[in-house]
Amino acid sequence: MKKLLTLLVLVISLSALAQEKTPVTEADYSNNSVEMADVMRSNGKIYVVVGVILIVFSGITIYLIQTDKKIGKLEKQIASSAKSTKA
Repeated sequence: MKKLLTLLVLVISLSALAQEKTPVTEADYSNNSVEMADVMRSNGKIYVVVGVILIVFSGITIYLIQTDKKIGKLEKQIASSAKSTKA
């Protein structure tokens, strides 16, 4: 019951936030530049952002590879123990 109530509150809150609409103007279609990226690029901070993103993705990739190796070892152990119990 508690999970259902939590899910209901989550759905209601998300739908309440989704109702906010921003009008699209003709200037939005002709805008070819992103001010935030231009400012960050001119200050040299865009490289910091790219660096942080690369570090985060590298960490996630390393974590997934290590987890996959551990799971592979566990699968081999389970398979070998299953063979030894059958014999």
